[in-house]
Amino acid sequence: FRTGDRPSRTAEYMALFRAVETAEPADRRLFEDPYAAPLLTGRLKALAGFARLPLAGRLATHLLDLGWPRTRSSAVVRTRLIDDLVRQAIRGGACQALLLGAGFDSRPYRLDELRDVPLFEVDHPSTQKAKRQRLQARLGRLPGNVHFVPVDFEKDDLETALLHAGFDTHVAAVAVWEGVVSYLTPAAVDQNFRTLARILAQGSQLIFSYVHKGALDGSATFREARRWKSSVRSSGEPFIFGFDPAGLADYLRPRGFALVSDVSTAEAAKSYCEAIQRREPGSELYRIAAARRAAV
Repeated sequence: FRTGDRPSRTAEYMALFRAVETAEPADRRLFEDPYAAPLLTGRLKALAGFARLPLAGRLATHLLDLGWPRTRSSAVVRTRLIDDLVRQAIRGGACQALLLGAGFDSRPYRLDELRDVPLFEVDHPSTQKAKRQRLQARLGRLPGNVHFVPVDFEKDDLETALLHAGFDTHVAAVAVWEGVVSYLTPAAVDQNFRTLARILAQGSQLIFSYVHKGALDGSATFREARRWKSSVRSSGEPFIFGFDPAGLADYLRPRGFALVSDVSTAEAAKSYCEAIQRREPGSELYRIAAARRAAV
């Protein structure tokens, strides 16, 4: 998502969190993203550089966690989980990939499984323009399998834009909709799910993140909810929409999808971090779901 004509602030912070994670020792980090820091500018780039300093770099993580409790932790865990779900989908037969609201996502450039498949990056023109400029400065030349598709999810016709870019509706795909749903109106969420059901071939995988509805309407208590909502609101990108996990399968079914998995980043953190004896709390309010395009 984005604010005005500048790149999305939340996309920039996600890149910062990935850059800080990449600075962790190899035996502790959840993933490596060599493109995260080059996608940053200004003070965020400086902070990413500080995180790479021996000993003192740990202060960067501390400051981020102090200012935004569980946000960085949730972000890096969600990145690792979605990485693994994408890998599984490609190995399971998906022959193309779709990144919806791609932000400063670097999966097309760092995941080996995505380097030989047609990949479509969809995002707001402002964020996409900044990303392409920064990527070209890092790579020199953008990969030929990546197609950039500028779309405003609230206004533009996603289906028309993707078809024009060459997306094949008859070939199984893996679609990632990360960090977008929470910023859309209910009508836009509904419309985009129905559009995806039309353009994704049967058996395709849809991976998306969302905020627990209870954190937005107060029906559930999460200790970090107030700080999270205040932070995204002050950045000009407030949370608007959330799902109740108990009703997610019922929401997806009439829109053409069957729920496969749904976990909080707190649950995912336990499975990833216990083996490396690392403490990352994640968050119970932020969740990652995977769904399969069901038969018509």
